[in-house]
Amino acid sequence: LTEPSGFLTDGPINYKYKTKCTWLIEGYSNAILRLRFNHFATECSWDHMYVYDGDSVYSPLIAVLSGLIVPEAAGNETVPEVVTTSGYALLHFFSDAAYNLTGFNIFYSINSCPSNCSSHGKCATSISVPGRVYCECDKYWKGEACDIPYCKNNCGSPDHGYCDLTGEKLCVCNDSWQGERHMESCALRTLPP
Repeated sequence: LTEPSGFLTDGPINYKYKTKCTWLIEGYSNAILRLRFNHFATECSWDHMYVYDGDSVYSPLIAVLSGLIVPEAAGNETVPEVVTTSGYALLHFFSDAAYNLTGFNIFYSINSCPSNCSSHGKCATSISVPGRVYCECDKYWKGEACDIPYCKNNCGSPDHGYCDLTGEKLCVCNDSWQGERHMESCALRTLPP
């Protein structure tokens, strides 16, 4: 597979018994390649997907998947993402002669930002590492994929408190409200003395 992004699947119905398939995703040297497992359902401990960071089975093995990974809802950010840094990914799937399940749907992308910056930032090109990309997060968000809020629920603004984005970037609670300053949303009412 040589396109900058695409899908890899076992097909429209359950995969076959005694299946052996190998895919090579070719980017370019040292590119970041992301694999997002949108659906994965194989016979646990018997049918496996192996992911190598490189173009052969002699490359570093970075993931072995077997069993169920089913998103609870569209856009579920808990779906695992496997990342290679060599610019290539070799995926090898095999099944035994017993049960077969619905298989897998894997989205791959070359030099894309993690989780598309979770819709809380923009993907930017690195100056220090040519060809690499990273997320520039919106002001209320942080993390590699801009998926961690500085202030949960904006600290209950305006009634309970506000998110102070200067200095430590934390919740400042109004009188009679409290919470863990670094993450909570000033959700606890303080009792009068």
